[in-house]
Amino acid sequence: MNIAPALFYALCILLPVVATGVALVAGGPWRRLYVLGSRLLLGTLMLGGGLYKLSDNHITGLMGPPMNHAFLAKYSLEIFAQFIGVAQLLIGLLLLSGRFALLGAVLLVPMWLNIIFLTWSQHWVGTPFLTTGFLVLNLGLLLHDYPRLKWLFYPPADAPALHAQRLQTAPLPVELLWWLGAGVVVIGSLSTPFHCAP
Repeated sequence: MNIAPALFYALCILLPVVATGVALVAGGPWRRLYVLGSRLLLGTLMLGGGLYKLSDNHITGLMGPPMNHAFLAKYSLEIFAQFIGVAQLLIGLLLLSGRFALLGAVLLVPMWLNIIFLTWSQHWVGTPFLTTGFLVLNLGLLLHDYPRLKWLFYPPADAPALHAQRLQTAPLPVELLWWLGAGVVVIGSLSTPFHCAP
């Protein structure tokens, strides 16, 4: 193996590990920058991957090599590709939303594992290392939100008090605008194959 690709593949995992460790330990603006950057990067990657699959490969994503329909058709996996496309689109929207970013980060873990093992089993060079680095960033987001996630693993001693807390929402016009925007993106993305048909 050539030393340059080997170094690049090692850095694909090492740099996210270092960035995650520094951000979580240092806290403050470094942690905020890490969380914002990771959410934007991972959300954009997922959104692009989902749009690519749902547009029948007409809208290119940011990450490659793309898993195109010609490749999947050989194995009769077109419906699987559409399912993954919808899942990637929704995960990307959740990560980019801010409010639902934790849910997006939780759902993204099995997505990254799926991509890592798929590309590994297909002997793609480099992609498993790159996606493992993205998985590290994803795990960093989950560690950042551990105070919110811990209730899944350690139920509170005073559960009724937790249930009595009011939900934190925006004013009604902002709330409606957010849901309208999310609906437009989802419906528009799902109708993309009809608009991109040759």
